[in-house]
Amino acid sequence: MTRAQQLANRLLEADPDEIAPKDYVNAIDAENKSGVVNSTSAMTANTFYHRKMTYKGRPTEPLQVRRNGRTQTWKTRPGKFRIPCKYGMYEYFDITDENAHEWSTIPKPPQ
Repeated sequence: MTRAQQLANRLLEADPDEIAPKDYVNAIDAENKSGVVNSTSAMTANTFYHRKMTYKGRPTEPLQVRRNGRTQTWKTRPGKFRIPCKYGMYEYFDITDENAHEWSTIPKPPQ
């Protein structure tokens, strides 16, 4: 069973007075440190870094893009999202749930 499932089961079974807020915060911190782009991090992150592509002439610096609008989500498809992004002056594209594995919210994510 994964850590997230264990935490969810514990929160559902516990009384509100028994819930330790630090467990919830620790789970969120672990997710933020990993740099994973998912439906929760898609709502808050403003800058995204490509996991493999780098700038020409700067091989240690990952390609950086910024958010260009609000994240689109769907009520009928809870895991789906679309983040409009901008790169450079004229290039626009979307980070979706299908290509999110190529992006990170931190510059050098753990492999």
